[in-house]
Amino acid sequence: MRQFLNHSVSAIVSLWFAVAACFLAITSQAEDLAPANMSLETARPSKESLLSEMRQVMKDAGYPALITVDEQGQPRARTVDAFAPDASMTIWVATRPNTRKVAQIRTNSAVTLYYFDASSRSYVTLMGEAELIDDEATKKDKRRDRDGDRLYPDFPNDYLLIKIKPLYVEALIPSYRGDPHTWAPIRVDLVDP
Repeated sequence: MRQFLNHSVSAIVSLWFAVAACFLAITSQAEDLAPANMSLETARPSKESLLSEMRQVMKDAGYPALITVDEQGQPRARTVDAFAPDASMTIWVATRPNTRKVAQIRTNSAVTLYYFDASSRSYVTLMGEAELIDDEATKKDKRRDRDGDRLYPDFPNDYLLIKIKPLYVEALIPSYRGDPHTWAPIRVDLVDP
């Protein structure tokens, strides 16, 4: 019996040392696994760096989903051909004035734009307020070549702009893969409190 106990204790101690060695090896390599622009202590790149990386994900994603809220309070999503974000991350979307998204924005201006890039498994979500812009000068200034007569044969009458001013942006990007405990994405506030 004593030999069995000695053997069992020896096996347990050996197992404990093996687990401890694995743990030390993993933790010593943790800094190598962290993105280059983040330390394990700070884990927060600069706002400019984050926004630059978010813009790249948005560009790579292409077409985002615009999410509005309908009359019953149900979120509604559709793919849109959004303009590239400007310096303040404002996004413009061209549409026809008689679409459901326009009616929903007239009732509730809170919207979300969601960009997903499958190649990097990253996403950017902009939460903000939408404004409908119908003045002819702005429509002529903003109109892109691809917003041509085939889509808008009665321009400028059948052409409306949605200006989306984000309040904040959340993202899961290559340099930040989410909080390790809550999976929360990184957030950047775009308006001063």
